Amino acid sequence: MSARTRHEKYGEIAVIHAPERLRADESGEFRQTLNEIVDQGVNCLVIDLTETTAMDSSGLGALVSRIAVTRQNGGDVRLAGCGAAVNSLLEITHLNQVFKTFDDVKDAVESYS
Repeated sequence: MSARTRHEKYGEIAVIHAPERLRADESGEFRQTLNEIVDQGVNCLVIDLTETTAMDSSGLGALVSRIAVTRQNGGDVRLAGCGAAVNSLLEITHLNQVFKTFDDVKDAVESYS
């Protein structure tokens, strides 16, 4: 089941709610949303992975796709609400050393202040 990618802004911070599955056949809209937000000049992103239960390399690629641009412009991409499957994948790929992770969106948003 693919859900539309939702997002909202809190000042200069965008929170993007990832879909249930971030896999090759379902991550395109998510990646497009990230690209559009960063292209609009928003460089502080929080990716809400609370509902994400499945992810593959395409989903990981979407997560890292704009991290360099955001960091070059003084921002970052932070992850919130990672479940066991997502955390395991981040650890296996060592991306847990690249991303700051938070238990919930509120903590991730507040970490920018």
